[in-house]
Amino acid sequence: MSFQISRLLYATDLSAHSPDVFRKAIGIAERFGAAVHLLHVIEDPALLKDSLASRYTAVSPLDNYRERATRQAIDEIKRRLEDFGHSTLASEDSYHASLKEIHVRIGKPSRIILQEADRIDADCIVMGTQRQSGLGHMVLGSVARKISRRTRRPLFLFPV
Repeated sequence: MSFQISRLLYATDLSAHSPDVFRKAIGIAERFGAAVHLLHVIEDPALLKDSLASRYTAVSPLDNYRERATRQAIDEIKRRLEDFGHSTLASEDSYHASLKEIHVRIGKPSRIILQEADRIDADCIVMGTQRQSGLGHMVLGSVARKISRRTRRPLFLFPV
């Protein structure tokens, strides 16, 4: 049985090491002829809390403003991700041949990454992971660690 990848989900936090991991994701995609779906998750506890509160209150002009501001922020992040992709890859051909779609979502990163992998039926997930140790890792955990425990898909983790 051979291992085949046709859709790859690359999840990024846009940290300083993201370009290195993105190049690796593109390399995997090129090797298999796979399409890359680039995902960035915005974790905003205030927005999540407000969405919970909105179940019990009427929609106000402030809610409409927040929704418009959120859409504008997502559009801006998508534009920056496009720039990120172009500037990271030396070859424009690599970028256009491999990058299928850019996704920006709001929510809990581990949950959203798994949902997006299911939604696009990704054959694998690629992400960077920071080397953490001590109490910080035990208390906070890491998105990569949560994904590795919950996913049924192959997961490529690159230490940064």
